[in-house]
Amino acid sequence: MNPQSLSVRMRNFVLALGTALAFVYLFLPVLTNSVGVLHRMSLYLADNGIDPTRYYYTDVEQVKEGENYLYEVLKQQ
Repeated sequence: MNPQSLSVRMRNFVLALGTALAFVYLFLPVLTNSVGVLHRMSLYLADNGIDPTRYYYTDVEQVKEGENYLYEVLKQQ
């Protein structure tokens, strides 16, 4: 394998980070605002103070609690 210099690695990192940020903060909002269904959903969520990311973490906790319960029940048998 050919090791790259620090400057090349830093340039690649900055380019990758810039591309990711541009995708998240430029492309996705434009896409959301240009597709009618996504725009209406975004407005509804914002108007009602709903944070969609909270549901993911809530579901993960519930799944973990369910796994723990199932593990304890099966261990007793």
